[in-house]
Amino acid sequence: MKKLKVLVVSAASVALLASMAVTAKPVGIVKGVMEVAGISRNQDNKATIHPAFAKTSRPCPPFCIQPTNPFAPAAVETVSELDIIHAIRDIAKGDNSKMVIDARTPVWTTAKKGGTIKGSVNISFKKLNSKAIAKDPDAVIEILTSKFGVTEQDGIFNFTKAKTLYLFCNGLWCGQSPAAIRALLSLGYPENKLKYYRSGMNAWHSLGLSTVGK
Repeated sequence: MKKLKVLVVSAASVALLASMAVTAKPVGIVKGVMEVAGISRNQDNKATIHPAFAKTSRPCPPFCIQPTNPFAPAAVETVSELDIIHAIRDIAKGDNSKMVIDARTPVWTTAKKGGTIKGSVNISFKKLNSKAIAKDPDAVIEILTSKFGVTEQDGIFNFTKAKTLYLFCNGLWCGQSPAAIRALLSLGYPENKLKYYRSGMNAWHSLGLSTVGK
């Protein structure tokens, strides 16, 4: 009788443990796709957003909500996470006609601040905005010609082989990538070769998409 009681208690314990076990359901990028070019989503169904992006009420100005198209009448396309992932995939496969640019200051690319998107290149908006053009135009020209595929002769830019640039910053409340895009437009960069990831790192983290950072 005593043995039977022990067995019953043991079975009940096993049942309790089983009921407490958490089995995470797969978290794909889209249906049937778990990973693209090293980018995936957090598989922990109870994961929450990175603390660096938990704040909801940053003072405006300067952290004001960005319009869907801050560059009108220029037809700069506003893109989604999937467009960024596809661009990263193409770059990983050797497509040199595209570049994904993290336009934030370098501190935001660290793990402490949430890192950045794998495959992106950090070029701070401070190196590309209107102030940078006025202060050190040669440094801006260097970025255009050495990184973006632009050629220049006698002060005239040729954008024929310029890369298509996907720029992002911290999200809907961040004006850093828009500042860089406006500066590029002012230099004649073709609007069809500029893409604006408006949702930025705030949305990237909210979707549990993987990041890299030191």
